[in-house]
Amino acid sequence: MNALSIDKNKRILVIDDNQAVHEDFQKILGLNEIDAASLDKAEEALFGGVPTTRKAEGFDIDSAYQGQEALKLVREAVQAGCPYAMAFVDIRMPPGWDGLETILRLWQDDPDLQVVICTAYSDYTWQEIIGKLGIADRLLILKKPFDNIEVRQLAYALTQKWKVIRQTRQKIDDLHEVVQERTDELQQQKRHLEDTVEQLNQVHTQLLQAQKLESIGQLAAGIAHEINTPTQFVGDNIRFLHDAFSDLRTLLAKYEQLLEASRENQPPPELVAEADAAVEEADVEYLTEEIPKAIDQSLEGVERVAKIVRSMKEFSHPGGEDKQAADLNKAIETTVTVARNEWKYVAEMVTDYDPSLPLVPCLIGDFNQVVLNMIINAAYAIKDVVGHNTGKKGTITVVTRQDGDWARICISDTGSGMPAEIRSRVFDPFFTTKDVGKGTGQGLAIAHTVIVNKHGGCIDVESEVGKGTTFIIRLPIESALDEQAGVECREEAHSLR
Repeated sequence: MNALSIDKNKRILVIDDNQAVHEDFQKILGLNEIDAASLDKAEEALFGGVPTTRKAEGFDIDSAYQGQEALKLVREAVQAGCPYAMAFVDIRMPPGWDGLETILRLWQDDPDLQVVICTAYSDYTWQEIIGKLGIADRLLILKKPFDNIEVRQLAYALTQKWKVIRQTRQKIDDLHEVVQERTDELQQQKRHLEDTVEQLNQVHTQLLQAQKLESIGQLAAGIAHEINTPTQFVGDNIRFLHDAFSDLRTLLAKYEQLLEASRENQPPPELVAEADAAVEEADVEYLTEEIPKAIDQSLEGVERVAKIVRSMKEFSHPGGEDKQAADLNKAIETTVTVARNEWKYVAEMVTDYDPSLPLVPCLIGDFNQVVLNMIINAAYAIKDVVGHNTGKKGTITVVTRQDGDWARICISDTGSGMPAEIRSRVFDPFFTTKDVGKGTGQGLAIAHTVIVNKHGGCIDVESEVGKGTTFIIRLPIESALDEQAGVECREEAHSLR
């Protein structure tokens, strides 16, 4: 039933086994145009003047003489979409259902039906009525003989109440529909946001990897130079050993001839002279002193190359998605080695590692990238002060300490420092003080994301213009060993499946 038909519904069902009662209800509630005109004349005669314009407003009355018949009418009305607003029900209707039984059956098919019980006897007490029907706000009692005004008031009030209930329910249904539509929209927006966050996470991961590749590319030339230097003197030493061995081989051949001649008889003087000449030409004393040095230098150079290769391998190791208990001192030393060519011409590197620093749960690849960014930034800051190829150097200092439940890493430089307005923005994405083309402004922003978001740590900066800058990183130590044990247990459990 739409809002218009709800507004106009004045359908009333009278249920009584007495025909005269139905006629009375028709007279009281079935007001027609003739009745309205009679009332207008009576008003004019009593009060004088022009009568009030009155619209005939009667009720649509249907009759049922037994409960079964009433139930059939109510069902048909509900199915047709034009239910009754209210019903007047007699309490006694032999031989069929009584009023209470009838009301119970009617409410099963139409719970909104407003009901007035009409009774002239004390058939049931109020407690008995509510005991059978329950306490319901859709039930009233009208005692016989009833007054016409009471009947009309009840009819107006209860049909109006039925209308309000239906209108309220319609508004609630409309509201539910609006809420559902809005909920669907919010769910769609939520899914869109989740997709966006997933895309941002992917972009962030790609950005981290891109910067790592950029850093590796930036370090590649320096690493090649670092490897080339020991490789060069290893090559020089090997060439020296090759020439020295050639001289020694000639000398050994002369000694062998001299030895053979001495076994047979007195060696010829000319052979002894040739051996002496070979000794002098080979400079045996010099070779005896320099060959061990060349071998030691070669071994040192090979070790330096191996250390650089190991450091590069550890630095570029992608790591996993889960945090692992890591030795931060070793990780920092690896990064310092890899970045050596970035700082060695402008700064001295001072490291002060806490040997008692426990293992710290972290994403070691991301942590290495943060330390690299800090060291490169420190080298740039010092270069701005000492200049390029001037022979002057500043100092980069890396200190690790355990600070309660935190691991603290301080990376300091003796650069020019930063004013307050730059310090407040130093971790903002795309913010950089470098010249155009010399920085993306992502290094410190990514460092902040890695330390704060991925590790639950914090990163701060202290700086004074003219004196330098210190970045302070704090990572929660938690129980790294327990966490590592948990990972091993999970791996063991997985292997047993």
